[in-house]
Amino acid sequence: MNDKNPVMLIVDDEAEVLKTFREVFELRGWDIFTAPMGNIALSIIEQEKVDIVLLDIRLPSESGIDLLKEIKSKNPALPVIMVTALGYDDDLVNEALRLGASGYVSKGVPIRELIGAVRNAIAK
Repeated sequence: MNDKNPVMLIVDDEAEVLKTFREVFELRGWDIFTAPMGNIALSIIEQEKVDIVLLDIRLPSESGIDLLKEIKSKNPALPVIMVTALGYDDDLVNEALRLGASGYVSKGVPIRELIGAVRNAIAK
C-alpha cells in the first residue's frame, strides 16, 4: 500500500458491498483493505496502518458491535463507521454510537453521503 494515501478497511460479508465501497474510495485515492469477517479485520488492523473502518453492524460469524468493542479496546482513536441494512435496528445503532462509533450509514446511502460521513469521521 502507498503510505501517502489514506487507508480504509471495509468489513462486510456481502461481496457486492465490498466491491462497491472499494471502487468508490479507490477512485478517490484511498488504499483499501477488505475483510468478510472479524478475525481477518482484526489481523489487518494489527498489521497495517488503517485510517478508518467501515464496519457492517451485522456479520454472520460475529456481532459488528462485538467487533467494534475489540477494535476500540485496541485502538480507541481509530474512527469506525457502522454500516447498516436499510431497515436498521435503532438499538444497535445507538449502542454502537455509545461504544465509540464515529457514525453510521445505510448500505443504500447515496455515494456523496457515504463520502461525507467518512470525511467527517476522519476530521474529528
